[in-house]
Amino acid sequence: MKLFSFGKEKKQEDFNFQIEDVFALKECGVVVAGRVTKGVLHQGQQAICVPQAGTSFLCIIERIEQPDPRYQGQYIHPKEARSDGPCGGHYALMIPGRNKSDFHSGDHLVPTGSVPLDEPPGMNPKP
Repeated sequence: MKLFSFGKEKKQEDFNFQIEDVFALKECGVVVAGRVTKGVLHQGQQAICVPQAGTSFLCIIERIEQPDPRYQGQYIHPKEARSDGPCGGHYALMIPGRNKSDFHSGDHLVPTGSVPLDEPPGMNPKP
């Protein structure tokens, strides 16, 4: 009987985030706004961007922002984004080390390992 599960990796949950808009941040990456259409994604998680045209690439979800359903004009920063979350699953995700031109409306973020990664490993952003 195992008492501890140290070193055991958590199974990554399945999710799909559809990008609706992209905003550049000065010297610190981008914010992609959109909707979780399936599953749950977590702050700090790696994801693969699957563009409608072009090559897929790795990115990191550094921060999650969402309108506060209790107070109009206020925002909260949950640790996870859920398809069944408030506001119809709409969130903004901060992604460091990327440019606005990397993302487009209609692109999707999916879990690592769920689709082949087209971009060479040396091009992946560092956390």
